[in-house]
Amino acid sequence: MTSGDLRLYSAEAWAKYTGAAEYNQALHRDYLNHTLVVPTDAVAYQQVEMFVYLVDVPEELGPPHMLSRQHTQSFPAKPNWYPRSAPGADADSAGFVAPTAHPELYDAEESATGPAGTVVAFQPSTFHRGTALSAPRGVRYSMHVNYRPSVAEWAQRHSWVSHSHDPDWYRFVERATPRQLALFGFPPPGHPYWTTDTLAGVAQRYPDLDLSPWQTTS
Repeated sequence: MTSGDLRLYSAEAWAKYTGAAEYNQALHRDYLNHTLVVPTDAVAYQQVEMFVYLVDVPEELGPPHMLSRQHTQSFPAKPNWYPRSAPGADADSAGFVAPTAHPELYDAEESATGPAGTVVAFQPSTFHRGTALSAPRGVRYSMHVNYRPSVAEWAQRHSWVSHSHDPDWYRFVERATPRQLALFGFPPPGHPYWTTDTLAGVAQRYPDLDLSPWQTTS
């Protein structure tokens, strides 16, 4: 694997509105819906999540609050949610919610406020939480994008294949570069997948895709 052999394993556009939902969360990690296993410290398998702000996000527009790993480095895989106050007796029988209050963690969290264009990068092993919007008629627009090395096949959130017959997907593929397509798992130029037959078939599926980069290295 090279350092540039990456996959975009999910990309979502988010919109939040004051009063539309309960956005306050308990401090938690995202690993339960970002990997089939648990996070690892091995450099070759690191994942990264990013919140990209499309508008200014001051405190009253509900920025995520982040907790430095210096406070949680020794935490085990379970529990995963650490509430500010003690949860109810039936909160979680499987042990993923801490049974006691942890207000000290909330005292140590930091707010990720920032102007439009801010990128908040963190790992699925980073404790963080969503916060409420308090601005009257407040709106927060952002993107949530996630990357992994290609070898970390256990790190997933969405399957691009399930969207690959949507009209939007065809429009995207036919104007994307080989490098952009590779982020989604599309075989890059020079990959042994490419043969005379597969090139002909892909040309039929994506008639407006310029296949010359793949043809010259197949």
